[in-house]
Amino acid sequence: MPAPHQTLHKKHLLARAALAALGLAGSAQAFEIDTGVPDFKILWDTTVKYSTAARLRNPSQQIVGGANYDSSAASYFPNTDDGSRNFKRGLISNRLDIFSELDISYGGVGARMSAAGWYDSVYQSGRNDNSSAGTANPYSVDADQFTATTKRLHGRDAELLDAFVFAKGKLGDMAGAVRLGKHTLLYGESLMLGANGIAAAQAPIDVIKAATVPNAQFKEFMMPVNQVSGQLQITPDVTVGGYYMLEWKKDRLPASGSYFSGMDAVGPGGERLIVGYSPAGNVYFLNQPDMKADKPQFGLQARFHVGETDLGLYAVQWNDHGPSGLYLHPYAGAPSVDAKGMQVGTYQWVFHEGIRAVGASFNTTVGNVNLAGEMSLRSNTPFDSDAQADTSGADNNGNPLYAVGKSAHAQVNWIASIGPSFLAREADFVGELGWNRRLSVDKNAAAMNPNADRDSANLRMIFEPKYRQVLPGVDLSVPVGVGYGFIGNSSVVGPFLGKGTGDLSLGLNGSYLDVWRFGLAYTHYFGEAAPFIEGGHRTFLQSNADRNFLSFNVRRSF
Repeated sequence: MPAPHQTLHKKHLLARAALAALGLAGSAQAFEIDTGVPDFKILWDTTVKYSTAARLRNPSQQIVGGANYDSSAASYFPNTDDGSRNFKRGLISNRLDIFSELDISYGGVGARMSAAGWYDSVYQSGRNDNSSAGTANPYSVDADQFTATTKRLHGRDAELLDAFVFAKGKLGDMAGAVRLGKHTLLYGESLMLGANGIAAAQAPIDVIKAATVPNAQFKEFMMPVNQVSGQLQITPDVTVGGYYMLEWKKDRLPASGSYFSGMDAVGPGGERLIVGYSPAGNVYFLNQPDMKADKPQFGLQARFHVGETDLGLYAVQWNDHGPSGLYLHPYAGAPSVDAKGMQVGTYQWVFHEGIRAVGASFNTTVGNVNLAGEMSLRSNTPFDSDAQADTSGADNNGNPLYAVGKSAHAQVNWIASIGPSFLAREADFVGELGWNRRLSVDKNAAAMNPNADRDSANLRMIFEPKYRQVLPGVDLSVPVGVGYGFIGNSSVVGPFLGKGTGDLSLGLNGSYLDVWRFGLAYTHYFGEAAPFIEGGHRTFLQSNADRNFLSFNVRRSF
């Protein structure tokens, strides 16, 4: 008879497996290469995916011109309009993806590698739809062209993802495992709002994927980094683990001028920040390299089985993966005039170093519902701040110009399997509620965005009825996803939705013989429409209000 903690652990695994099955999104079993050696296994799996997406309305003047747009040049918002102006109603993506993964193991040692490549003809085309040369931010190309960086990142690129070796075995009577190389970890109990939890420390995020894949989990957006990690099972009920990152990487933001780019001067391909107009043309700051972070990043966890509940304790330190602040470096002398206008200095995105957090989590099962949550406290964390002029050599650690302080975070999530109803014989209902509070501002309170609040709360959930064997070999599901910001504008967590804004997605997912898979989805953004930045401050309003889109994908695994 299994021990109580083993039975509970199996229940948790089954509940989490239900989430992995949402949208019928699992992959077919990997192809196993026969090595002729019983303990020597080689698994190789490749997925080819075609996807396309279309914008459903033309750019809105509330987005490209601001909430108070009156058709005068002064009301234009040149630093937040390119992502919308570059695409009229119609095709916004026409993409082919290839993802391949290789797993090799012999006894207790092995290796894993995975790689991805993609091609999108929309970003490889010669011209886009931008006809507003006076508000276009590119410096190296014309207004109706994507920069080389944007074309490469969105249009044609390849990357190595996982690339690590591992070993598992015994240390005395204790089972242990270690990994070295590019991989991801997920501490805590985050499902969808990972940026609010302990998981925020553990990997940069592919924000492009987060914006384009409805109803996906936070772990699907995490990008592997070089690190060493391990865990050790001290007793049947106690496990400890830790990691040390060997590199720092920033989030993969939508490139400047791409469809989901909310600010033209941030992200790959951002080249200049326009601050005014003159007889010579635009007055602007030119991009200079980011102020990167290099402070040590590490974490520890301890997991306990206590009765019917799994508990966790965590301590982590990391460097901000998203931009913490914007520094303007004005020229001391005369501006530089060229064909693009008047350059008055440079701008630089800054990534804060040495954020620290401690936290605790729980995971339990109540009937058919898996319930989990976590709480954490952060110190030396950056807050949402306005751009600052740097004339004295500010840094991203001891002498920042943006606001820094302490914050509290909490979230709870559920995974429920619902039995027969008038909608379907079975359905999954998954959701997460997250809250954060700014506890204190320890530095640079005057730099705070006045639109940011002390408290903020977001909700994200997915209801998905499932229909098995609709036709021979065909399974279908209809996921309905909602994200909503219902309390405040977060000064602590950048990806949090502003109060009264959100998104709604309605999809149809299916599989044929567990090999061919397809998905069709409509995504709608709601809330008051406004640019991402207005009056020098982030608005927290709906900057995607004119970017509802319809997407389709089909994929096959080999």
